[in-house]
Amino acid sequence: MAGETQYGLLGPLAVRRDGIAVPVPPGQQRVLLAALLLRAGRAVSADELALVLWGDAPLASVRLSLQNCVMRLRRSLGAGAAAVVTEPGGYRIDAGPDSVDVARFEAALDAGRAAARAGSWAEAAGVLAEGLALWRGEPLSGVVSDVLAERERPRLAELRVQALEARIEADLHVGRHADVIVEVRALAAADPLRERLHALLMTALYLDGQQAGALAAYQAARQNLVAELGAEPGPELQRLHGQILAGGPVLAGAAGVAAGPAERSPAEVRYSLPPDTAAFTGRDAEVAAITAAVTAGHGGVVAIRAIDGMPGVGKTTLAVRAAYLLRDRFPDRQLFIDLRGHTPGQDPLAPEAALAGLLAATGVDPRYLPADLAGRA
Repeated sequence: MAGETQYGLLGPLAVRRDGIAVPVPPGQQRVLLAALLLRAGRAVSADELALVLWGDAPLASVRLSLQNCVMRLRRSLGAGAAAVVTEPGGYRIDAGPDSVDVARFEAALDAGRAAARAGSWAEAAGVLAEGLALWRGEPLSGVVSDVLAERERPRLAELRVQALEARIEADLHVGRHADVIVEVRALAAADPLRERLHALLMTALYLDGQQAGALAAYQAARQNLVAELGAEPGPELQRLHGQILAGGPVLAGAAGVAAGPAERSPAEVRYSLPPDTAAFTGRDAEVAAITAAVTAGHGGVVAIRAIDGMPGVGKTTLAVRAAYLLRDRFPDRQLFIDLRGHTPGQDPLAPEAALAGLLAATGVDPRYLPADLAGRA
């Protein structure tokens, strides 16, 4: 923006006029400028500025010290900078929202959220990416103030993560799932207790056709939450886990349109079986007994069959083979749930999660799943 002074707080404090850096001496002048820019266009009281500048340190004259600090800042900024205006009981910097990177970032976040609510996912992704590009590092770097560090840095860091989450969600809606996997995996690893990031990672992996990877990501998130907080994942993460287990849709658009893995067809979603084993041999008697028992059912009678045996002898492989052979008898749906009874390194699947997966696969809107076990049963 030629001819204007730009102020940067999303990284080291920076002032640039016509692209040329304007030096602001370290210490009190940077703290004062940052405090005013964070409330650009609004008056900041002398008491608040004194707290930001000196904390609880006793001063002979707060008013005189603040006046001297303002005078030095005005001299450093020079002509062409936004005016530091004296207000009754305080000061104001007349910097417009387009000249302060924090204000521009917050405006981009609001605009991106509005576009997402309207279902304009490409617009949301673009606007949010522009806002995130304003970040140059840790906010308020070089501004030495305990008050601003405790009050503003966590707030701005949280807004940045929210913007990243919103942008990644928009990217998923426009089909960029493969592009975001590495990024969101790193974000989830850096913030392992933030369930939203784990949900985005699971969704990206699943949409990329990596169902096993998505389920593994859930287990990693669950282990972190249990180890650090002693708590199971929240309802949203559990619901997503159930949807992935069932091979169903995971992204709901603004108009209620849901998306599953790009390569899946509706028929494949109805049949959530793992792949059949091409080299399956033997077990002819067992296969014949299973198919005969199931095909003998008629008149609405439910046929329930169980395969018993030691771990590792091939019970699941046999059941899956029989299910493929019986597919023409069950055109509506064939569902598979891995209860992980003997899966090394993984806990058995919770009944609530197993039921969530079955219900999602049969078309129940995940938003309306009962939270408790009895309700799902």
